[in-house]
Amino acid sequence: MVGCGDGDSGGGTTSSGGEIQQADSAFTTISPTGTIEYLGREYTPICADGSPYHFFVKRGSVNKLLMYYESGGACWEPLTCSFPDSCYKNVDPNGPNSPNSLHTGFFDLTNPENPFRDWNIVFVAYCTCDVHFGDAARDYPPHIEHRGFHNARVAEKCARELFPNPAVVLVAGSSAGAYGAQFHVTFLQDAWPSAQFFVLADAGNGVITQEFLDKNFPTWNFAANLPTNIPGLADVLQNGSGLAGYTEVVAKHFPRSRWGQYATAYDGGVGGQSSYYNIMLNGNNPVQGLFWWNASCAFNAKMREQDLEIAAALPSNYRYYIGSGSRHTMWDHDKVYADTTGGVPPVVDWVNAMLAGSSAWTNVECMNCGLTLPGDPVPMPLQAPFKQVGSDIVVDCGG
Repeated sequence: MVGCGDGDSGGGTTSSGGEIQQADSAFTTISPTGTIEYLGREYTPICADGSPYHFFVKRGSVNKLLMYYESGGACWEPLTCSFPDSCYKNVDPNGPNSPNSLHTGFFDLTNPENPFRDWNIVFVAYCTCDVHFGDAARDYPPHIEHRGFHNARVAEKCARELFPNPAVVLVAGSSAGAYGAQFHVTFLQDAWPSAQFFVLADAGNGVITQEFLDKNFPTWNFAANLPTNIPGLADVLQNGSGLAGYTEVVAKHFPRSRWGQYATAYDGGVGGQSSYYNIMLNGNNPVQGLFWWNASCAFNAKMREQDLEIAAALPSNYRYYIGSGSRHTMWDHDKVYADTTGGVPPVVDWVNAMLAGSSAWTNVECMNCGLTLPGDPVPMPLQAPFKQVGSDIVVDCGG
């Protein structure tokens, strides 16, 4: 493999027709250093704590590319940024979050049911606490380098060099990475204009308040790098439409793309979507993230409202999937192959239908969505709206 940065070479080669002749057995660590020029701009990859940035690449055996943006939290003021576990602040190439250490869900590339097992993959690691789109340095304290935009663009540059003409590109991510996927797909579609594009956002529905958009997004200097060639895109930060409005604008601008959003009905736990929403509903007080269940019902109502709104605006190329329970993210969990709780199809079937463009790719919502599954986060001792019903723990929002 031709390296992009200081990473060691692997063993794949590409034929002139774009088909991969030899797949890699593992991910290669790419370690870009210094200032890197790309499309007329200079980027300096770095992690939040000032440590070197790394990302990962694996060649597959088909001319399809998965750009996956890693999860890992966020911070925007002294308290959240001083918590050691609020977000990933560095990348350990040999650590538990390296893709070579992940072997469940869609990370299991030995599973014959995995639709991505033979694809080329660029794993865009996350270590900047800014949903992969920040471009600022802040002394809160502590000092934080919010340079996710730089890191993601350097990974994009490498992907273009290694995979110059993919037939299909799926842009995906979980949690913070779901936002990274949705924000960076605008640039990626310009990079590979002839490819068929898909977007799969796992647990990143954009349930946020206007106050957060007004007061906290500027911390990351988010707006500075929004594409200027998509009419109306910048307006979503001011007009109250948020990510729902963003998705509508971008998906309409790229009508050949297909967008899928996944979440459980009560996505929770510390770091889950209801956790961040509880912070925002309580004056952006980070401590309220510890009491995430207080926003479970409010999150569910707003998430469903947004999903229905986007689906109505984009009937041809957008679908949502709402699963049962309160788990945060699905990508790394084997539930993607088997969970049908509440009458939903397995996530893998829904994803395959999206990739095939078949009529089975429909909007999905569970029945009895409040039923939590084994391993789902629940407050202990139980707190409303979570309660015991027989042998089950359920979320009961009333009405």
